[in-house]
Amino acid sequence: MMADQANPYDEIPYGDHFFPYTHPIHLATLGTLFGIEAPGVDRCRVLELGCAEGGNLFPMALELPDAQFVGIDLSQRQIADGQAVINRLGLRNVELRAMSITEVDESFGQFDYILCHGVFSWVPEPVREKILSICSKNLSPHGLAYVSYNTYPGWHGRGMVRKLLAYHLRRSPLTTPLDQVHGARTFLEEIVRVIPDKASSYARILRTESEYLKGVPNSYLFHEHLEETNHPFYFHEFMDLAKANHLKYLVEARSGGMIENLPEDARESLEEWADDELGREQYLDILCNRTFRQTLLTHEGVRRLDEPSPDALDSLWIGTSLGPVSPDPDVVSLAPEEFRMAEGEASLSTNNPLIKAALVALFEIAPRSIRFETLWERVLSRLGSDANSNTPQDPGHLKQALLRCFMSSLIQLRTRPPVFASEISERPLSSPLARIQAEDEERLINLRGRTVRLDQFERLVLRALDGKNNRQAILDSLLALVDSGEFSIHEEGRPIEDRNRIVQILSGELEPCLERLAARALLVS
Repeated sequence: MMADQANPYDEIPYGDHFFPYTHPIHLATLGTLFGIEAPGVDRCRVLELGCAEGGNLFPMALELPDAQFVGIDLSQRQIADGQAVINRLGLRNVELRAMSITEVDESFGQFDYILCHGVFSWVPEPVREKILSICSKNLSPHGLAYVSYNTYPGWHGRGMVRKLLAYHLRRSPLTTPLDQVHGARTFLEEIVRVIPDKASSYARILRTESEYLKGVPNSYLFHEHLEETNHPFYFHEFMDLAKANHLKYLVEARSGGMIENLPEDARESLEEWADDELGREQYLDILCNRTFRQTLLTHEGVRRLDEPSPDALDSLWIGTSLGPVSPDPDVVSLAPEEFRMAEGEASLSTNNPLIKAALVALFEIAPRSIRFETLWERVLSRLGSDANSNTPQDPGHLKQALLRCFMSSLIQLRTRPPVFASEISERPLSSPLARIQAEDEERLINLRGRTVRLDQFERLVLRALDGKNNRQAILDSLLALVDSGEFSIHEEGRPIEDRNRIVQILSGELEPCLERLAARALLVS
């Protein structure tokens, strides 16, 4: 089953990441939008191929305790690390197996959701064939399969850099994966520095890739650029393979609003070039130089809508962390207002009163979610009789706008609402997974399945929220950390040594910190 040679994923693990666009709730939501009766998530069965340490499955398993999750990975080290986390969390609905994807057979049974993130392009052809076979033979009748892969034409430029690095490393004495990563970074930076024609298109490609790789972790650079296998596909090539396994295209799990963000002339050309969905998707990749896809597949016999239905929003829960930049946004007039994500990763500017009123209403109840019917009532109440006469007071108009926001990842739609505490109890309880992550990570997964960044003080408070500690016990735990030297408080750049002053500052900061943790959906209801 296992090769005798060292597994590079044992030597430099890919990392324990969560990919929210693979969550069964998100996939079921996409199915709902396209008129598919996707399996209910509460008791669904989920299989992840290439699960690493299981970090993608743990948030799902905590949110869906009656569902069953199976993850397989070839790396014995990563499976062992993941099992240790399972034991700490006390999870009974996750099973991790150290085995090859090629060993999955009918005995595994059928799964409602099959996930394969970051594997398909990075394994040999027989394994790729097996992945799609599993997505067909082990998928329940209305189930959904998620497969991500690198794509052309975007990977032509990136693949050129990959080949340059491979040639250089073959000539170098570097042998360990980590040394090779450092050698690759140094070589690429040096090429950019000394290339003679810095204005050439070749130099621009190298600079772009060099800047891109500066921001990625070592594990990503190694497995993406230095591993032996990395096979990108044109979209039509991937779909030919899927069709051969009786699978058909549903949608991208994360579209990023590519079509919505195209200028009008580009959209017109797209319609001229192709009158079918798959053709348009391929030309879209050509227009946008796409490098990566996260494709959702289903059985070829499953009926689906040609376009996502705005009316499906009636059965979904709506939420967002998008908030107005202005402290007093004007939602009534046609004046533009800007909205930004709490973590600053995305923004939206609009002058449409309906959209402005809806986003403000959603921000006011964040991080909670509400039904469209309730949202519509709040929008009408906010606009009142002063609403601009040029803005149609039509719920269908707002549904269309919200659907576009969803396809651009600006709002969240879910088949069931996230469960977390919106009020702070006497003995607060934080997410058990976030407590573990807070031991050595700045970025944590909250109970809405989103990544949030905490500072050191917030992480220390979070770790103390075990459901047993009241405010005084939490304060005592923080003081103990100060006494041990693990944490210090500064004023004017100097550490404070006066005990009374330390207690005063911690006491004053504790409640606001708890409120921030609650607002970020990190407290269990």
